[in-house]
Order: sequence, then structure tokens, then C-alpha cells
Amino acid sequence: MNIPEQLVDAIFASQRPEPTERISFLLGSGFSRPDGMPLVSDINRQLSQLKESDFYLRQEMSAGFYTGDYRDPNAFSTLNDRRFASEFIAFYVETQLRGNHEAFNYEHFFDFFSEYLHERKHVAEVDKFCSVYNEKYTFKGQYDNGRNYLNKFLNIFNQLVASLLIRAKYYQDVSYTGGYAGYGTFCRLVTEVLKNYRVHVHSLNHDMLFDHMGSKVSGMFEHFTDGFSEAGSKYFGELDYRPRYIQEEFYKQYRVRLKHYDGDYRKRLSFFKLHGSVDYFPTYLRGNDKPVTIKRDYGVGEVLLERFDEPSQKFFYEDPFTNKYPAYLTGTTQKIKRYQDEFYYNLFQHFQDNLIHSKQLIVIGYGFQDAGINEYLEKHYLSQGRKILVVDIKMPQAQLIEKYKHHFIFSGGGVSDTPYTVYENFLRA
Repeated sequence: MNIPEQLVDAIFASQRPEPTERISFLLGSGFSRPDGMPLVSDINRQLSQLKESDFYLRQEMSAGFYTGDYRDPNAFSTLNDRRFASEFIAFYVETQLRGNHEAFNYEHFFDFFSEYLHERKHVAEVDKFCSVYNEKYTFKGQYDNGRNYLNKFLNIFNQLVASLLIRAKYYQDVSYTGGYAGYGTFCRLVTEVLKNYRVHVHSLNHDMLFDHMGSKVSGMFEHFTDGFSEAGSKYFGELDYRPRYIQEEFYKQYRVRLKHYDGDYRKRLSFFKLHGSVDYFPTYLRGNDKPVTIKRDYGVGEVLLERFDEPSQKFFYEDPFTNKYPAYLTGTTQKIKRYQDEFYYNLFQHFQDNLIHSKQLIVIGYGFQDAGINEYLEKHYLSQGRKILVVDIKMPQAQLIEKYKHHFIFSGGGVSDTPYTVYENFLRA
């Protein structure tokens, strides 16, 4: 009798003792580039010349870039908020960058207006812009001021960045037995390493590429965890559905269970999105100022919490408060300040522990420009004399690399064209 090779592998894998040694990965934006995701430079280019006609903003304040022929029929009702977004970015480029659009960095820009909102910096110049804006469009209401304008803009800005990173295919429930298109060597590497090690993948990206890859590729999905669980979750999302029966289309609305963060990383392949994700949404319960982070599935609208009422002995749904924009960190200085938030603090504690105990570290598509991340790499890994394999199309220019230049090995290519032998030689060293 011929037993399928995959079944043989699964039988032997189940008999192997659980590994204790660790190997870590750190992924940057270059990791996602081969799958068509934008780089930071692409996002900067699109945002730096934003026009009010480039994006929609619905009355419930959900925003996104237009990608096809569709145009919001009610666009006039949100014209002022969209126009303010466009003119505020133009003001920033003109006054802070001397009109140089090429110098625009969306994280520096986020720092700028966040400092106005939370630290009372740049007050004179921002308030002057808002005053001129009000005179230009004859606004005189008590809410037509810098703080209200910028609070609305924060919501819009975060959603616009997220909309550039969302792909419907990353929500698909499919499986890949031969690796992920464009990442065959990488998938082979992870599945092989998983046979003898616990593998910890840390990402600085907000997109969902590795979420999808790790949870769908054979040899990886069996061991994958991202700290979120659907089983036992009390959170549900409303999903609109328009099925067809014979020739007639009709409307249905379902409630689907949503994953919530429980921090369980006991599986062999654990994934940590250190700067959050486009599908992470903080949800605030009544009487509790600490949010629960849930994963919002594709097409999900209103989020509901299932509760049990003791006096009546009945279940009911409650509407918790959920942000319109996802939970991800941005801003070169602002995101570091958020590292102490409970959710991110937990992720970075894992990052620190994994660096300390990992035998080797492979970095893919990261330019070593994040001061907070570099501090972790230096303090908890490089200072211990261990080496890093850097997979990138060119050698990053960074002070950390210069300081520890004998600790870095460069692949000479990106994730799609680095030969398997490069990884193999590094892991054997």
C-alpha cells in the first residue's frame, strides 16, 4: 500500500518531541513588496499630494481611496472634511518641507499633527492655518477649530493609510500545499526549520500577508498562532450577504464570531505584529477603559458583544465602542511612546524574550531605520555576540549595521530571489 508522502511526514511530525530551541525572524516592508504591497515610499508619494477627489468619506466617517470607477453619490456632504485633509497636507508640505513633496514621510507627518493634539506643539502655526481656512470658506461655528479639525483628520488619515494595505485576498479561506506564490523558498525554509525549532516571526508591517501565508500554507498552518482565538469569543460582527436563489437575489444579514486577542502562543510557529495591523480593532466595553483587541473580518460591519444577564437568565447583544480606524502604530516618535500600552507592551515583552533566547535571527526587508526596534536588536541580541542574516535587495545604510558590521551577513538578494543555500549556510554556521 502506498501511503501519501504528506501523511508520512505528518505521522513522524506527531511523534517528534516538542522543540525548545528558538529561531526568530523580523519582517519589514520589503518582505511584502514581491506580493504587490506598497513600500513606505509609495505611501508617501500618494499621501503627499492628496486631493479631496482621491478618496471617499462616508457620513459614519469610514474612509478609503477610490480604486475603481465608483464615486460616492453623497460626496458633497463630506466635502469640507475631505478638503481640509487635502489642504492641511499641502500646508505641511509647504511650511515644513519647503514645498518638497519628495521629502514627505507619512510617519514624520503623523508625529507633527499628533504633537499638536497631545503635546500642544506647533500650536501657533496650525491654529493660524485653521483660521485662514475658516476665513477662506466662511466657517464661524464654535466647533470649527484646530482641535476638532485635527481629531477628524486623525480618523481619516489612519483609514487612508490602512486602505492602501488592505487586500481582499488576504481574507480568503484557501490552502496552499506547494508554498505561497513568490515565496516558495521562504515557505520551504520555515517549514523545514519548524521540524526542529520553535519559530517566532515578528513583523513591523500592518498588512496581512504573513497572517495569510502562515495560516494557509501546508507545513505552517498546523503550527501557526498569532495570539488571537475564535473559540469561545463573545464578539460577533454583522455580515451582509446577498445570495441568489434560482434567478432572484435577496438580502440576508448574519452574525459571525470574531477572533479576540488572548495572548496564547503555545504553538510552534508564533507571529507577533509589533506595530499592529489593518485588521486589529480596539473595542471598549462599558465600564472598562481598557480595550479588547479583536480581528475584524472582511465585510464585517457593526461589532457586537454577547452577554448573559443573570436576573433574566438570558443572553443578549451589546454594542461596545469600536474605533473606525484600526489599531496600528505609526509616527517615528509617537509609536515608541505607545510601546508601553498594555497590548503592545505584551508583544514587545515577547519580542525581547525571543531575541534573548533565539539561536539565530533572520531579518527580511527591514532597513534598520526604526530607533525603537534597533534598540531591542542591539540590547537583547547583537550585544550578546550573535549574528543576523539580512535578506534585502541592497545593503541597508544604518548606524546599527556600521557599529556591529562583523555581526551582519547579507544575502545579496530579496526574499524572492535569495537561494535556499544562503539560509542553509547561515543556519549551519
